[in-house]
Amino acid sequence: MTEPRRGWQEPMVWLMLGIPALTVIAGFYTLYLAFTSGPLDPVQASVQRVGKGQSLESPADSAASQGHYRAYLILDKQSNPWQLTLKTAPETLAALPVDVLFVHANLAKRDIRVRMTAGNGRLTRPLDFTPQQVVVTDAAGTWRLVGTYGESATIALTPAIDAP
Repeated sequence: MTEPRRGWQEPMVWLMLGIPALTVIAGFYTLYLAFTSGPLDPVQASVQRVGKGQSLESPADSAASQGHYRAYLILDKQSNPWQLTLKTAPETLAALPVDVLFVHANLAKRDIRVRMTAGNGRLTRPLDFTPQQVVVTDAAGTWRLVGTYGESATIALTPAIDAP
């Protein structure tokens, strides 16, 4: 005859107790991750609620749109550190000091800013993340162009919003 199994030797007991216990542990771990990841970054533009809609007001984007500003940021990834070249329309935009911001997807403190003069600049250190977007603005912040970072060595930059 076979002896009956004790409770801790029965697989069904482990399923009935183990799965809920692991779920509770995973919930606490998720809560820990949420608290330690830091606050969410605020939106960099002011938003005004009008009725049920929202309207975005950004003087820098409006100025770039009204001036029909466009640019290309060319990344030379073969050089160490990367060499950056900015080609703008109108060409006078790149003649002044320009800031290039590589935006981290979650943490603003990990963003990397490069000051370019005469359309050229270098990264001081390699990117240790894949940027969500690239933002180019003049030192005074009077205009702003944005582009999506990708595998290409050339990033097209346009105003974030089109002004009427």
